[in-house]
Amino acid sequence: MIIVNLKIKLVLLTLIVLNTLDLSAQHNDTINKIDIVNSIDFGPMGDIFIVQYGRKISETNELIVGVSYTNPKILNVIQYPGTEQILTLELGYRKYLWRNLHAEIQIDPQYFNCKDTIKNKTYNGFGLTPEIRYGYRFDFKIKKLPLFINLQWFVGYHLINPKPESFKKVDGGSLYISPIPMFFLGLRF
Repeated sequence: MIIVNLKIKLVLLTLIVLNTLDLSAQHNDTINKIDIVNSIDFGPMGDIFIVQYGRKISETNELIVGVSYTNPKILNVIQYPGTEQILTLELGYRKYLWRNLHAEIQIDPQYFNCKDTIKNKTYNGFGLTPEIRYGYRFDFKIKKLPLFINLQWFVGYHLINPKPESFKKVDGGSLYISPIPMFFLGLRF
């Protein structure tokens, strides 16, 4: 019960901070953008593939919708006793704090497919995970094509975690923190 109250307080505090902070974010003439992403945070070929659409609703506020797929090869890094595939719908809000420095909160409904090779059993189920992300977007152009790289560190918590216990023992359960930033490559228009 204490952990649930702490999670609720953390989410509320993040929402309050995101809505009250406005440290003169730079004017950006980008009204909307599409992020086409290959996250390389778990290997050179990437094990998490993300496509996002972001819509700026003001100079410092942006809504995000996306989908992601976690490749079963992620077990090569995490070393689960089997395989895991995750399909995720990403729903988020990003607040630009100063220039391209931003904070973001996401709620991610997920579908898990885990195959435990030790117990020879398959587990399927729905999960729900809020994430808080902090990052910076670097804008640049290649042959007049407006691109950006967005680096983000994140922390998340599985409110609903359908993974089998053998997987939870390996990855620590519900709380996860990014050891290195996610890498997004995007196109602005």
